[in-house]
Amino acid sequence: MGHKGVNIPATPLDEAQQAGFLLPKIPFQKQSLDIGAQRTLLEQRGMDVEDPARAEHYLRFIGYYRLSGYWFPFQYRDGGENHDDFRPGLTFETVLDRYVFDRRLRVLIMDASERIEVAARTAISNALSERVDPHWYLDSTQFVPAFDHNDFMRRVRKETGIDPFNRNKQSDFIRHYLQKYDNPQEPPSWMVFELLPFGTVSIIFKHLIDTDKKLIANEFGLPRHRLQSWLHACSHLRNLCAHHSRVWNREFGVVPSVARSERHHVVHYKRFYNHAVAIQTLLKRISGDTHWADRLQALLEDHPNIPIDLMGFPPNWRNNQIWL
Repeated sequence: MGHKGVNIPATPLDEAQQAGFLLPKIPFQKQSLDIGAQRTLLEQRGMDVEDPARAEHYLRFIGYYRLSGYWFPFQYRDGGENHDDFRPGLTFETVLDRYVFDRRLRVLIMDASERIEVAARTAISNALSERVDPHWYLDSTQFVPAFDHNDFMRRVRKETGIDPFNRNKQSDFIRHYLQKYDNPQEPPSWMVFELLPFGTVSIIFKHLIDTDKKLIANEFGLPRHRLQSWLHACSHLRNLCAHHSRVWNREFGVVPSVARSERHHVVHYKRFYNHAVAIQTLLKRISGDTHWADRLQALLEDHPNIPIDLMGFPPNWRNNQIWL
């Protein structure tokens, strides 16, 4: 769905890039423009700026470059004379709507990824602590041979503040452990896993032995290979959101694997809808009374001009079983 009749074509790749050629490099010669000049440039290229003061306010506090990711699909981008010009009908308010929607979507994703991250940390720590002991992670044999256990331990000492160069990172509970106990020097698993980044947690699960993977994946009602894929994809998505990257119409390089039962509606697996299905599936297992789907639908209804097909959403998406 466009805005005021605007047609939104797929962004074409440069022909030279499609052919696999690298263009010759040139010196960077662009000059910085003041806010008023930025707004004037947008108007010269065909954007309708109904309220110049409002547009300049957002150019000042969001930035021309960040907003350009949201008006890029409306440009011709064909290599011709009108390469940077906008197709007829584009307004600044349309661009701002895309930006606000994307920002709110990232907030929604961050809320979900936090719950998934905490659940994954807890499930891994609990399973191995019960099967082995609270310091199981110190034993390299608990992981597959390909796992770089020495590097992992360096990460643990850094994140917990045991490493003298990172002592300022010590949490109160780590400090208490170090003051009370001397063997082993490293805290128990449940303390360490409170501090490890989501990406590290995902890597740990990937390198556990299969029997432990199955045990943990059963907690989520998933096959071990699917949970491994989904944790990796979710941690990547979370990092994109944490760094304020555009996600709404992104083609993702790291994607969740698609279950056979979901392939009838998860068609564009590199688009956000695939991530949304994985998130919803995990949240339903973690918290049976989750309202994440309702909040996602409400967000889409608040922004009716967002073309959700570019996010991979199929028609009547809420009728699919995972959302019920």
